[in-house]
Amino acid sequence: MEDLQTKHQSTTFGDIAYRESGEGKPAVFVHGLGLSSHFWRYQFAALSGQRRCIAPDLMAHGETQIAADQDVSFHVQADMILELLDKLGIEQFDLVGNDSGGAIAQLMAVKAPERIRSLVLTNCDVQNNWPPVALGEIREAARSGVLAAQFSNFANEPDLFRADGSIAELVYEDRNTATDENLQRYLGPLVDDVDRRAAFDRYVGHQDHAQLTNIEADLRKLPAPALIVWGADDVFFPTKWAYWLQGTLPNAREVVELEGAKLFFPEERAGTLNRHISEFWSA
Repeated sequence: MEDLQTKHQSTTFGDIAYRESGEGKPAVFVHGLGLSSHFWRYQFAALSGQRRCIAPDLMAHGETQIAADQDVSFHVQADMILELLDKLGIEQFDLVGNDSGGAIAQLMAVKAPERIRSLVLTNCDVQNNWPPVALGEIREAARSGVLAAQFSNFANEPDLFRADGSIAELVYEDRNTATDENLQRYLGPLVDDVDRRAAFDRYVGHQDHAQLTNIEADLRKLPAPALIVWGADDVFFPTKWAYWLQGTLPNAREVVELEGAKLFFPEERAGTLNRHISEFWSA
């Protein structure tokens, strides 16, 4: 599979890294906590014949560079991506999100509903489910300023990430999906220096679910058609949140449940997700 070159765009938020592939109508993919645009590589490979696929590295993630005091909250991440798209000359776009990237996608949709051609949400933060109960200890570690140090250990010793009872078992059906190469791509940049470690701790530790509860009324008015594809074996985001989204978004389709799938299923069940997205875009 082609490893796409990272591009960079200067914005008021910093130097934003992103990957891009394909031509035609733009589609924007937003990754989640501790990942990067590399997360969407299988979607790019399958869907770039149908869309101009664009995936930024969020602030405090990947190769994006920001000031030491930059706000990295969800709603500011949404503003950053919208400005990035302005810089790229993109007005309307399809939007896809996973994990905290799904929260950011919801915020983008209510900030600029006229720009959203369609919305695809996979397992993600919804309404007041932040932090998920299973993430409580991680959030406290971030608030104490030690989470990034723990992730540094994972980057240096990938087997720790894949150990019995580890994070990998919570987010993947097969913990070996978290290969050494992928972990280095995801975790290495998070812990490169003191400022990046502090930014990552802020990203996890200082989010407020009010960012999402406050937009419920706007979500109920969102005109864009929405597809919800949900891994049914996710300890962080149970399927009840998929159905909450379906009942809230006025133009949502039926929920697609993937039995046995976990949070990061876009990597493990790429073929299934890609098929559903392609059919949705073609409808």
